[in-house]
Amino acid sequence: MLTLLIGVIVLVGAGYLGFVFYQRRTIKMATDVYENKRDLNKIPLDDEFALAKKMNLTGESHKKYDQLYNKYQHYKNQMLPNIDEGIAAVKEDGKGINFLKTKSDWQSANQAIADADATLKEIQAGLAQLYDLNKQHKLALEELEKKYKRLREDILNKNESFGPSIDSLEKMLSDIEGTFDEFTQLTKSGDPNSAEEVLSDLNNSTDKLESYMGRIPKLYQLLSKEFVEQVDEITSGYKKLKGKQYNFPNDKFDETLKGISDQIKVNTNKLKTLEVDSVEKATQDIADRIDKLYDAIDKEFQARPKVEKNTKIIGQYIEHVRKQNSDLQLRLETLNKSYILNHQEIENNHQFDQQIATIEKKYQDEVNAMQNGTAVYSTIDADQTHMIKELGQIESEQKDLFSATVKLPEQEQAARNALAKFDLAMRNTKRRIDNHNLPGLSNDYQDAFAAVIREINHLDDAMNQPQIDVDDISKQLTIIQSDMDTLDEKTNQLIDDAALAEQTMQYANRFIGSNSEIAAASKTAQMYFDQKYDYEQSLNIISKALEKQSSGMFAKIKDDYFNAKKHLKTEKTDEDES
Repeated sequence: MLTLLIGVIVLVGAGYLGFVFYQRRTIKMATDVYENKRDLNKIPLDDEFALAKKMNLTGESHKKYDQLYNKYQHYKNQMLPNIDEGIAAVKEDGKGINFLKTKSDWQSANQAIADADATLKEIQAGLAQLYDLNKQHKLALEELEKKYKRLREDILNKNESFGPSIDSLEKMLSDIEGTFDEFTQLTKSGDPNSAEEVLSDLNNSTDKLESYMGRIPKLYQLLSKEFVEQVDEITSGYKKLKGKQYNFPNDKFDETLKGISDQIKVNTNKLKTLEVDSVEKATQDIADRIDKLYDAIDKEFQARPKVEKNTKIIGQYIEHVRKQNSDLQLRLETLNKSYILNHQEIENNHQFDQQIATIEKKYQDEVNAMQNGTAVYSTIDADQTHMIKELGQIESEQKDLFSATVKLPEQEQAARNALAKFDLAMRNTKRRIDNHNLPGLSNDYQDAFAAVIREINHLDDAMNQPQIDVDDISKQLTIIQSDMDTLDEKTNQLIDDAALAEQTMQYANRFIGSNSEIAAASKTAQMYFDQKYDYEQSLNIISKALEKQSSGMFAKIKDDYFNAKKHLKTEKTDEDES
């Protein structure tokens, strides 16, 4: 029972403490809301509205001021009392134990304060915009007044530079003056919003007028002076050149000059109506057309002295190339009697003749045109450049053809010298073989020897023809030289094999009585040597048998042989040099 009593006392004490804590927390919440409300009163909107009212606003600006003022009255008369009621509700709820209602009233009071703060800031921003717009317009008024005065002074002081545009420019200035007065009145009367719309139109008009005044003098200068002077200069220069027998390709000078003069008149009239963009584009086109006429005149003027200088040079060049081709023709006709010409030398020579004739005809036509005053020198200049290139190409090919044909007698003589050397070499080869007193020669060697002899005889026949085919002879020389090199190798091999076979068999004779195998090998080797003339096989048989009897002996015989041969060759070379 005592325990229960103690529990009840504890529970009641805890509830009391919780209630006390809740009341204190509620009081703090109400205090915080009140402090937030106090921050709203720090913004001195009454003073700001008083200042705005002194601006004597009218029109749209006054309407905006009224909207902001009504919103401010709503704030003071409804929003602030609602906030006070909310704070009172939070305090009153704090005396009870309805926690949820207290929290809801607290949140509502805070939201009302937040809404009021946003309203104040919106009002303050709107008033600031009215002040700023009014300030901007005052500054704009000062700048526009300066610009307007400057433009008026420029029109008065430089009216001649604007040519036919002056009336339209003065009208633009007058219209701007009217708009400027309207803007000034709106600004001074305190209607910056309406003035803002007028200011945009005024700035655009003033910028356009300023742009026209900056661009028109240059355009008028071009149309009234520079282009006219250039047209007159081109017309005069053209007539003078025509009088001196200058001509122009696709000559449309008169038509073009008239077209340019018409363009100048049309665009001068356009300046009256301030079609400045169109006139700028047209002046660029006129300038381009004038430049082309100047270029055409300059091109002909520059071309004539070049043509007059090159005409004599090309005439001499044609004569030189023609004479050279004639000499080449005579040479080819002479060579054709003794040589077969395989590379279209005569056809190429005739082709050169045709090319030269074509160039000469064009050259003569242009000389006639210069003499009768119908020449277009720039065209002739281009033609002459091409002629010089063509003549240079012909001359180069003539030299190549001459170089090729001039070598034919040299090639013939070289072939005859080679033929004589081949004949001597074959005689020496036969003499070398005869000097070794061999019992005979194999069929293979005799066939190779006879083949080379036939080739030499065939070459000799070709060299003794009425017309020599140098190309064919050169091919034969190459073949014969190759076959003679092969025959020389075979001859050396044959002589070496025969000499070594004899020496080896002589050395092996000392073993015949004591070694039946060497005796049999020696007999067989002697048979290949004396009857079949196969000196290589004879050497192979006896050398193998000797190596079995005495290892290394054949290698010594072979080394001694080649050393002696080398020594003999050196002595002979020394004698020949002596």
